[in-house]
Amino acid sequence: MSVEVRVERSGAAILRTLRHVSAGEAEQFADEYRAALQRAVSTFDLSESERVLNRWWGIAYLRLNPPTEEERDLVRRLRAGEDVGWSSPLERSAVHGR
Repeated sequence: MSVEVRVERSGAAILRTLRHVSAGEAEQFADEYRAALQRAVSTFDLSESERVLNRWWGIAYLRLNPPTEEERDLVRRLRAGEDVGWSSPLERSAVHGR
């Protein structure tokens, strides 16, 4: 069983994480986030910067915690329309404890 590594949901933490695990993506995140924040300066609307932050937070998490072979297989099975024995991630957690 692997240990989950968490990523704080902040621009600085996401940038730090990506610099550690994926330098090219770190610069892409920094460019996208800066641009969204710059637009927010004039519009007072943070929704775009929040969307960028949320998307890259997920990417940073996956770079630190790549899916297991079992999880990749499950995704393949679900995409193929296979019945995997449960109807939601919450139900799977209850059955499998994860």
